[in-house]
Amino acid sequence: MAFFTSPFPTILNFRDIGVSINGLQTAAVLKQGRVFRAARVSFLSVRMTDPFKHIEQRKKYDAQVFHPGGAGLDSAGFIAPMKIPDIRYREINLNGSSYERALLKRLRYTSLAKLIALMAMGRRTEAIFILGSEIIQPRGLLGQAKDAIDSSVRELKQILEILAEAENHPVLFHCTSGKDRTGLVAFMLLLILDIPLDAISADYQASESELVTEKETRIQELRVMGLSADFADCSPNWVVDVHKHIIETYGSVPGYLDCIGFDESLRSKVKSNLLENMTAKP
Repeated sequence: MAFFTSPFPTILNFRDIGVSINGLQTAAVLKQGRVFRAARVSFLSVRMTDPFKHIEQRKKYDAQVFHPGGAGLDSAGFIAPMKIPDIRYREINLNGSSYERALLKRLRYTSLAKLIALMAMGRRTEAIFILGSEIIQPRGLLGQAKDAIDSSVRELKQILEILAEAENHPVLFHCTSGKDRTGLVAFMLLLILDIPLDAISADYQASESELVTEKETRIQELRVMGLSADFADCSPNWVVDVHKHIIETYGSVPGYLDCIGFDESLRSKVKSNLLENMTAKP
């Protein structure tokens, strides 16, 4: 299997989806250099139109970002990314308000009241622990993905619409670890492109080794949120089980995509943008 060699050593789980998938096929199926996935992007000083240029600029910015006081912190306590001129940013949270409401509805009234009180007092970490330990933990990684599929339809449609427009390419999408929310977007994109489930699963599983260097840190973060260490893993059955949920709930992948408003004309645009040969099946 051929892997993309990242020009960004400090950005975890960064890869070209086209390279990843083509390395799993007998022939090139996807166009390369079009769609990239990654973990949190604390910096990005290289234009995605040519990711191998300006490495010295990247190194200089790297030094600035990690210099004490050299950059602000975001709401999660991470170094806030610098926005680079001439790159368009779209901030879409797959676990946004619709997803949060779906989780809150599952809480017991007493737990919901306690969570609201904690948030009102500014004790956000304790409030998140309630939601994590009582709702997310019992449902596991698969339940988390199912909830996003069912509730984050507006956000998922927005992301797919960006991928449908050729003028937006190349595109990089990411989340904290580049595994769950990013993995779900990549999963849906590759389903649209008719990529076999085993190849989609292999691409998803690639995040396991990509994230090994930060696994212990991630486990500590998860425990603060009331989640167990297995949330840092890539479940081997995740792709098959999420696909099964879509089939059982919506009848088919096209049925789900029609349900969220991402119709056949938009799916054709995605295929035209990313498939090497639209007449050939992978």
